[in-house]
Amino acid sequence: MRHSTVICHNCGKTMVPRTRYSRGLFGYAPSSNHCPFCLSENWGGSAPGLGMRLFWLVGWGLGVIAAILVGAALFKLQGWVGIRDEYPLLSLLTLVVAVYSGYRFYNWFVAWDDGK
Repeated sequence: MRHSTVICHNCGKTMVPRTRYSRGLFGYAPSSNHCPFCLSENWGGSAPGLGMRLFWLVGWGLGVIAAILVGAALFKLQGWVGIRDEYPLLSLLTLVVAVYSGYRFYNWFVAWDDGK
């Protein structure tokens, strides 16, 4: 039992991995391991699987759609007020807000994977 601790690749602390249990057909069964400090299942430093990469890709696509929708809504609001294309700085600011909102949506969508 001398080498029972490992270093978590996510938070960098020395730890003993904890077992996560899930309800099975006949009671609880071990489903995965996680770091007790940062709760990351990627404590061993393994690469993400195909499912996780596809999830990130879907999140990226939804973030782009969110940016387009926010930008369209803000430009439509400017059109209703009657100031669209009158102030170039306002148009640039609208684009920056739309891109930032898409970025934030992507971060929100994939946040559960961070384990923090």
